[in-house]
Amino acid sequence: MRHGTGGYDWCVESDSTRRVLVIGAGGHARVCIEALRDMAETEVVGAISADGFGMEGLGAPMLGTQEDLKSVTQRQSVNAYCVAIGDNSTRKRVSTMLTESGYRLTLVVSGYAMPSPTAVLSPGAQLLPGAVVNAGTEISTGAIINSNATVEHDCHIGEYAHVGPGAAIGGAVRVEHTAFLGLGSRVLPGIQVGAGAIIGAGAVVIDDVPAGLTVVGSPARPINRRKV
Repeated sequence: MRHGTGGYDWCVESDSTRRVLVIGAGGHARVCIEALRDMAETEVVGAISADGFGMEGLGAPMLGTQEDLKSVTQRQSVNAYCVAIGDNSTRKRVSTMLTESGYRLTLVVSGYAMPSPTAVLSPGAQLLPGAVVNAGTEISTGAIINSNATVEHDCHIGEYAHVGPGAAIGGAVRVEHTAFLGLGSRVLPGIQVGAGAIIGAGAVVIDDVPAGLTVVGSPARPINRRKV
């Protein structure tokens, strides 16, 4: 996705417009739709959801259920897909189904996000308004960097992880797949957050967090652990 000028190549092909189908129709989908419309040569053709219904004011027409994926793709000449589902496990499941069937996930970067030209942004990642991703950081497939979240230099954000609104991650932090960092949480430099871990809203993480552990408070302390 990265090229030498420091920008990002949003198009599926150099001479084509991305025609994006959004999967999901709730609040997170509405934010993603607005971000997609910030991007050059990108058209949101509509959305589908599990039940075929979308929230009021979604900002894109509802085109059916997930069962209609193939027919909607053909009818609307879709060539890229945005899985706009906030829940990590559901987003991973739907995205995996798409990629295993040969469909292409699209990178979403709001015009109000600030990715470094040396950051690596993977297909299916989502950078929402105010998100900052600094030098040398890798954002993996399906990861969300939500509104006003900051990911400092040389971090790794794993597949389908979610850095919540206003969260801040110091330099050289590693967040493993499907971990969730709640609103306004803080992770000190060099920390590792394990797969499927949950960092509560406003928590301040000063030690490594094992996989599957939920931590809350300042400094963060464990309250339970679940199998990942």
